[in-house]
Amino acid sequence: MSTDCPKGSFNAHWFAFFNALTFQIIIGTPLFLYAKSIGASSTVLGLLAAATPLMTMLQLPAAKYLPVFGYRRFVLMGWGARTVIIFFVALIPLLGFLDNATKLTLLVFCILVFNMMRGAASAAWMPWIALLIPEEARARFLSRDQIFMYGGSLLALLVSALMIGGEVSVYEFSLVFLLSGLAGGVALYFIKKIPDVHAPEAMEKSAVAVPWRTIFFYPPFFALLLFNMLFVFEVGSLGVFTVQYLRDLPGFNDSVVLYLSCLSFVGSLLVLPFVGRLLDRFGNKVVLFVSLLLYGSVILGWFCLAAGLVSPKSGVVFMVNLLGGIAGAGFNVANSRMAFAVMPQMGRDHFFALFSVITSLGLGASPVLWGISLDYIGAFEVVTGAFHLHRHSIYFGVLFVLNILTLLQVRRLHERVSENGDA
Repeated sequence: MSTDCPKGSFNAHWFAFFNALTFQIIIGTPLFLYAKSIGASSTVLGLLAAATPLMTMLQLPAAKYLPVFGYRRFVLMGWGARTVIIFFVALIPLLGFLDNATKLTLLVFCILVFNMMRGAASAAWMPWIALLIPEEARARFLSRDQIFMYGGSLLALLVSALMIGGEVSVYEFSLVFLLSGLAGGVALYFIKKIPDVHAPEAMEKSAVAVPWRTIFFYPPFFALLLFNMLFVFEVGSLGVFTVQYLRDLPGFNDSVVLYLSCLSFVGSLLVLPFVGRLLDRFGNKVVLFVSLLLYGSVILGWFCLAAGLVSPKSGVVFMVNLLGGIAGAGFNVANSRMAFAVMPQMGRDHFFALFSVITSLGLGASPVLWGISLDYIGAFEVVTGAFHLHRHSIYFGVLFVLNILTLLQVRRLHERVSENGDA
């Protein structure tokens, strides 16, 4: 099998860069900061964070239309529609005649529609890449793709931090969202330049009725699914509630929080050039295990901060953001590579769709459930000496327990399956 990527496939990396520049603003930290500035509760913040993974469920009904439109056209339609929505979001901060509650309602509605378009279109992405990139080149391709994605994410947060500084005005948030929309337009240009893949057999197999129960309980798939469900409940809400926790601390304004968020992408970019070689040498399971150990140390650090055991000025905030990026980079590449390895050729589009939908439901449920829980816990606090038990320290403590459970599941994973689907 060739280890060379097809001509033109490098455009996928530039798409990843501008796509990250788009989504890191419109469904990332700048969105949460704006929503919080107009009165969003923990529950509403959780709903905004959950919209992206929850709308991935649209992959299941969308998968049957892939043979009709083809992979590239399907992605273009979805990503084009969602880019239009971003420009509507950019107008919301400027609607001074509306009160904050109405603005928040409009914001939630636009983000839900945005993610509906994205969720349906994403049904085509992984099957497209799986057919486009030779198996032996995937580790290097995925590592390089992550570098471009994290580079775009880092640039998005740096520019946002520069634009949202000091006493924040509505015009600054509007300009940041406008930047997201413009980057989305550039991303569409690079989608058009990625080679399309015409695989009539594979697409026909994905268009016929598929035995969902058989797919669900296919042993390598089920093991990877269970592992990912534990993982998403562990880290699926970290991005929003660490922002909320920091923003409530004295001295951590919007721009400081954005700069700290940049550190996670710096950490990712530091290790991604080496991840592909590590995967080729040690395999997916070793990289996943080490990444989860790092995640455990990150969550423990957040717990110590929230419990008052260490000061936010001690440098721990710096380290947990940096290490979180390193852990995420290793995990994402290894997890994607394993998913490509265990999905059989027969019904591959539906395997990918079911995998994405179920894990995304968990990823969506996590911030919603934790948002409701944090609002319910409210002002509850127990102080014993230096130790503070309150809603955020409880939250990080439970996540640490989930990290241990996820680590135990690594040994059950399958590195790869044969061409006929045997483990």
